[in-house]
Amino acid sequence: MNVSPDRQDVAQTVLDCLRNKLFLDGVTVDTHLIESGLIDSVGFIRMFVVLEEEFGIEVTARDLSLERFQNVGSISRFVIEKLEEGGGSEMPVDVVRA
Repeated sequence: MNVSPDRQDVAQTVLDCLRNKLFLDGVTVDTHLIESGLIDSVGFIRMFVVLEEEFGIEVTARDLSLERFQNVGSISRFVIEKLEEGGGSEMPVDVVRA
């Protein structure tokens, strides 16, 4: 069975993580996390840990670029790339589609 991530579900999960696990009040799909001042360098590290835990992926030093983590859309694209590379060991059922 070939399983691919559902883009909308990944984006919603990322948004939920930012709001509920990192406690970023006022964040929306389009919020630029850096320019808005919602996230700093420590916040980025916390975000990477949350993404790794939530999606079963590994964020490596090669993955670190501000463009990948600007907003929910860019983070979602990154997560999907990692999942499609096989970087996700245990994808949550609600973010995959058979």
